[in-house]
Amino acid sequence: MISVLYVDDEPLLLELGKVYLERTGQFRVETLVSAVTALDMMKTRSYDAVISDYQMPEMNGIVFLKEVRKSWPALPFIIFTGRGREEVVIEALNCGADHYLQKGGEPRSQFAELAHTITRSVERQRANETILHLNRLYTVVSRINRAVIHIRNRQELLMEACRIAVEEGTFLMAWIGMVDQKTHEVHPVAACGYEEGYLSNLSVSIDNVPTGMGLTGTAIREGRPVISNDIVSDPRMENYRSEAALRGYRSSAAIPLVCQGKAIGAIRFYAAEVNFFNDREIRLLEELVTDICFALELIENNGKPCPEDRW
Repeated sequence: MISVLYVDDEPLLLELGKVYLERTGQFRVETLVSAVTALDMMKTRSYDAVISDYQMPEMNGIVFLKEVRKSWPALPFIIFTGRGREEVVIEALNCGADHYLQKGGEPRSQFAELAHTITRSVERQRANETILHLNRLYTVVSRINRAVIHIRNRQELLMEACRIAVEEGTFLMAWIGMVDQKTHEVHPVAACGYEEGYLSNLSVSIDNVPTGMGLTGTAIREGRPVISNDIVSDPRMENYRSEAALRGYRSSAAIPLVCQGKAIGAIRFYAAEVNFFNDREIRLLEELVTDICFALELIENNGKPCPEDRW
């Protein structure tokens, strides 16, 4: 399903476009009559593509496009308007519009063309993002492997792993939490990135209680990766949704740190993109976490694999 934000100051055209696009079964469409309102909406909701008219009160489509590109440089943006002057077309494309379509003619044909254009733009963007994601994660794995070889201090290793995830993997934030075996609470021990007090709001347990139902608690308790590819709509993130939105966290993954078969903590990754994590990304993250765990074993036991009860 492709999520679309459609902005136009003509309510009847918006309704017609929404009905046609959603009838195809490929799209979920939200409509707004104001680009200013749309920018506010985009701060808390994620979309796969934006459609915008050109001539609108308060803010025209080109200004709207420029504002969108400041925060979402790769989001597919389609100008769909009745104003077909050449200078407007050129300005729209120069400012980063993916496509420029002109309204008019038979509605079925024009909306069929619009649907095709949206699908093609989103598919191309998703393919590009997949390549970029994998390249970023391969770099993260490689750099963390180097750190594992050279660093023999536990805290330094954990901090370096978070730093690499943010600076090389371009995650917005990464943190590592360790389990207090007496209280079963998870306490952050290392973090890097745009945190801005987020961790101070966390209360995480590994038990089957409300504070243990989130990604981190579940990952540690069940010993498996747990992901949220759309924090805004994920009920597991209800207690943290507003704080995550303020920091631009759109998706997240929790990977358990497992030593000698026992989960001792987890590392959390936060991405600015919705649907960032797929099977390939998770496999790479599991690989790097396995390397971190092996290094922790060596550090805890002075170069020898640690017995389970050391944790």
